[in-house]
Amino acid sequence: MEKTTIRLLIALLIVTLMLPLMAACGGAGTGDGETKSQETKTDETGETQKVEDETEARPDYLLTLPEADYQGEVITFLCRSNKIYEIYSEQTSGDLVQDAILDRNGRIQDRYHVTIDYLDVPGTWNEQSQFLDACRKGCLTNDGDFDAIAGYLAYTSKLAMEGLFANLYSIDTVHPQSPWWAKGYVDNNTINECLYFSIGDISLTMWEYIYAVFYNKSIGADNDIPDLYQMVLNKEWTLENFIDLTERVSTDLNGDLAFTNQDLYGLITNRHSVRTFVTSCDIPICERTDEGGYELVYYSEKLVDLYSIIEPFVNRSQSVYFSLPQDDSDHSEMITMFMADQGMFMTETLETAALMRNMKSDYSILPFPLYDDLQKNYKAHAYDGLSIFAIPSSIGDRAEMTGMIMEAMCAESAYSVIPVFYDSVMSLKVARDEESREMLGLIRDSLFFDFGFIHAVPIGGLFQLFGDEVVNKTPSITSTYKSNEGKYLQNLADIVDQYFSIE
Repeated sequence: MEKTTIRLLIALLIVTLMLPLMAACGGAGTGDGETKSQETKTDETGETQKVEDETEARPDYLLTLPEADYQGEVITFLCRSNKIYEIYSEQTSGDLVQDAILDRNGRIQDRYHVTIDYLDVPGTWNEQSQFLDACRKGCLTNDGDFDAIAGYLAYTSKLAMEGLFANLYSIDTVHPQSPWWAKGYVDNNTINECLYFSIGDISLTMWEYIYAVFYNKSIGADNDIPDLYQMVLNKEWTLENFIDLTERVSTDLNGDLAFTNQDLYGLITNRHSVRTFVTSCDIPICERTDEGGYELVYYSEKLVDLYSIIEPFVNRSQSVYFSLPQDDSDHSEMITMFMADQGMFMTETLETAALMRNMKSDYSILPFPLYDDLQKNYKAHAYDGLSIFAIPSSIGDRAEMTGMIMEAMCAESAYSVIPVFYDSVMSLKVARDEESREMLGLIRDSLFFDFGFIHAVPIGGLFQLFGDEVVNKTPSITSTYKSNEGKYLQNLADIVDQYFSIE
């Protein structure tokens, strides 16, 4: 598309123009001796924290965007009731991130003379029909109830195939190649030169839902664990080494001759975390074809080998506690055990860290391991409950204005919200050393979103298969995959055809 090419060049020009500003300002961890001022803030618990003021050390992205006067228009986002906080904050609360969102919206409202509002609908996994019905109704009837959508990735993505979302590349005020949008998503999910929804710094849930390895340094010291930071930097943090270190730790603490949630383990994990190994070990689900579509490449010798390693490790090693709550969203057992020094490693999302701020033992955060020493780079994975952002295709002449505000919210989030989440919530509350700050940077820079992961539900639950089979203690993933392969192939072909048929 000629227009798409022009827009890509515009986005490149924006980034190019910002490079001198980035170079002049420097950034955190550059080692240039830059002095940063500090201020003291009190959060919602009454705890006083020092927050580094790095606003002079990063580009003010909002100022790179065009100015506009929308004369008091209201821009409404359809969002999930339990995720309103991504879009809106009503008043100063003492919660540092929510206050940053309040400030973000205020700055955008002042610059563009708009009001940012929301329409919330129940939208958990079990409430998806309510959210999808509301989204379809608004998109099809263009009743004006909302201008943009912030939906649950796993189930909202299928609405794009129905032609309900606008191609973001066709909206002149949206620039998906800009640094505030997630490159690991945009590059892998543009299809037929179109992008119907995106993920970026406007998606606070993206950052909250990144999976990582939490490491109890006290238990590590007791078991002669080597310098894991250096292992990561040297690309020695491999699956084999991770398992070897995990199996050093296993103790029946209460002496009842049974390993339960009362004992000590090398690793505490769960179903969703186990799926992350597919991404972190660099096993692609789909690959782009020469025609611009996608083909299924998931089943491979490497996948079979990975499963043959993970399944017995998780289910039959006395060094691993596999938490299986009735509700997969319940992480309380894992958190309780880790805080009680019952696990050297725990695999969980970054949002979990905020719940462990009172943990007495020192711990740090690491990326998921490489498959082996031949893998070039770490790959980070985020839970599929994060929010994707889209604009209805039926929005008409409000598209440019809505795109401008969504773009501004994403850009301003990169400047003022994510640094507060990252530095104040993560680094100061959780990661208790400078090495963990470096690890967090590595993790967030290696986020990857496979087209097959984004469309896992309409494909037929393909990405979920790995974790589900581990839970079922199936010795091999081959039989279940092969019995469903025809469905997966046909569903993916249908998805690609639907995208290419959108006018």
